[in-house]
Amino acid sequence: MLLEGLEVAFIVVTFGSTQRRMGIAVVAAAVALVVVLAAGLVVRAPLARVPENTIKFVVGLLLTTFGVFWAGEGTGVSWPGSDLALPVILAFLGIVAAALTRWLRDQAPPLRSGAAA
Repeated sequence: MLLEGLEVAFIVVTFGSTQRRMGIAVVAAAVALVVVLAAGLVVRAPLARVPENTIKFVVGLLLTTFGVFWAGEGTGVSWPGSDLALPVILAFLGIVAAALTRWLRDQAPPLRSGAAA
């Protein structure tokens, strides 16, 4: 969580510096860092019970969703509903990813007894 907190802080400072409001950006970055670290402490135990691959899958879907949305905006796409398109993109990508995962799992040869997973 420390890494995520630092990322948020750097993003906030970067945006603040481009607006020539460095003082408030540094304060906002410090607050953001504290909030992210506090959230990390709160959700640490429940997240420890979630399989690592599930977390990676969900994070990958979220990053891809934002990437598709921002790439579209960068190329001039006018998303229906503006930001409300994000959950629709996420649902679409989730369905496609689940279908492809199931298909790939069905294509894989069965594991032999004693084989490393």
